[in-house]
Amino acid sequence: MRMTRFLQFGWVLAAVLIGVALAGGFQTNDIKIGTVDIVRLLDQSDYGKEGQDLFKKMKTTREGLLEFVDTYRILTAEQAQRIKELSLKESPTTEDKAELDRIKADVVATSKRSTELATKPNMTPEERTLVEEYARRSQQMNDAVQRWFKEFNNDMADFADKRKLVGLTKARKAINDVAKTQGYTVVFDETTAPYGANDVTDAALSAMNAKS
Repeated sequence: MRMTRFLQFGWVLAAVLIGVALAGGFQTNDIKIGTVDIVRLLDQSDYGKEGQDLFKKMKTTREGLLEFVDTYRILTAEQAQRIKELSLKESPTTEDKAELDRIKADVVATSKRSTELATKPNMTPEERTLVEEYARRSQQMNDAVQRWFKEFNNDMADFADKRKLVGLTKARKAINDVAKTQGYTVVFDETTAPYGANDVTDAALSAMNAKS
């Protein structure tokens, strides 16, 4: 797992390390080498923890929405769209929450009605029409769930990519600051130099959090 996480950052680590090396400048004969755990720096920084919390919230909200629509497939297209809009609001108002609860309650009631009709032996023509409408909605919601699943995956991937890029920029700046302050010529990721004695991770973490 750790190696997998490291490889995800591999393409930018070179830029991070080169930047630190240039910051040191190789201007003296005394070469001071440091190491840093870039993954821990990104995971345990305030910025990293905030991103993890936001990602978890996004995931939980979207999973809940998909589960509801998949469970009660007799929503109208309008109900589904409104539930989606209200559920994904970053800062829903009290009125938003109340509206969402009302729509969900209506959907649950309709679902119960659908179940009752499905087991009714002798339906009226109007009831048969209603059952056909529920079946149409069910197929429509099946398609919607599949579309939303792909859309949500893309949204979360985009969010994670953007947070990672910003986090790496912050990490590079923190490592550079520590390298300059403590006189390091070059700082390697610990996976490149696992036995390095001068670990600057804690110092870089403090520097990164101080800039938040």
